[in-house]
Amino acid sequence: MKLTNYLRKNRIRANAFAKMVHVSPATVGRWMYDEKMPFKIETFRRIAAATNGHVTANDWVDASADNSRWVVLAKEE
Repeated sequence: MKLTNYLRKNRIRANAFAKMVHVSPATVGRWMYDEKMPFKIETFRRIAAATNGHVTANDWVDASADNSRWVVLAKEE
């Protein structure tokens, strides 16, 4: 699920979500409007935890785009 859809569906404001995942509200705004995407594994984990698994690293990948952004998560040992 896209982050924007999750936040709207659950009526969560970007400011509140930013506090939940320890980033600035501006960063959440950039994520919502596809200007940027998280690049730290820990950030992806915090997003997944804050959304109860509804938004994961896989949701940031647009497989239909010519220049897809791929996310590779390190395996935990």
